[in-house]
Amino acid sequence: MKRVAVLLLPCLAACASLARSGDAGGAASPSEAIQQFLAASQKKDLQGMSALWGTADGPASKSIPTKERERRELIMIQCLSHEKATVGVPGPGEAGRLRIPVELTALMRKATPAFTVVRGPGGRWYVENFELDQLRDQGFCGASRSAPPPPSGVR
Repeated sequence: MKRVAVLLLPCLAACASLARSGDAGGAASPSEAIQQFLAASQKKDLQGMSALWGTADGPASKSIPTKERERRELIMIQCLSHEKATVGVPGPGEAGRLRIPVELTALMRKATPAFTVVRGPGGRWYVENFELDQLRDQGFCGASRSAPPPPSGVR
């Protein structure tokens, strides 16, 4: 019995430290916030997304009711599906926010929506918003994503 307890102690300590580090939400840098948010959306990880999506007040998981937040995240997942993402150079936004272009590639489509990131509690960064309309207009949202666009001039 003592051997089992000794073997489990390192595992329990690791799990406890992971739980504590995940409580803060957000990411250490603006680029990390976007990269981790996109990775969570690719995995359809709603909890991961809500820890990285937020405002200057903190993660969405603490401010938006679960049902509403999950509904919004499912819409975001549908539109953020991609094969490749390239995070661009940050530019200034309003009130200390940063606007960062992210080139997303899916099938033969490309779009470069700007993501707005904001510093929250503890200096952590959150994805506050991104240009969903641009993704929709480029065919990233909905059933139209399954096929590449027809060549120009073809009806």
